[in-house]
Amino acid sequence: MIIGVGTDILNVERIKKILKKYDQKFINRIYGKNEVLISQGKLNNSDNFFGKRFAAKEATWKALSSIRGEGLFFKEIEILNDPNGKPYLFFSGKTKKYIEKKEKKFNAKLRFDISLSDENPFVVAFVIISLAPHV
Repeated sequence: MIIGVGTDILNVERIKKILKKYDQKFINRIYGKNEVLISQGKLNNSDNFFGKRFAAKEATWKALSSIRGEGLFFKEIEILNDPNGKPYLFFSGKTKKYIEKKEKKFNAKLRFDISLSDENPFVVAFVIISLAPHV
């Protein structure tokens, strides 16, 4: 059963401007430590890297139908990749607790599926939240 869907599209030029103006201050406020570490190897394409992840954080927020101040923090929503490159969501801190609370409400684990794509200058993210099948 699907309980949430979120999508976001972003012009990477917007992220470029923000990074140029705020640089590390913006990165440290929005991105988690794992994302920051990974980004250090993406110096040639960091705008696209950060843009995709920003769009994914927005899409996740929308899929969770959150209200501002309700317990979700962008820095605690990280978009990582498995060994084959497939993106997945990693939660920490208060955001992880928020999701655990939702799981308790549904009496089931939540499954997060994410897709990212880009066509310069745009990036797009799509997130589906469903109840994980019982095993």
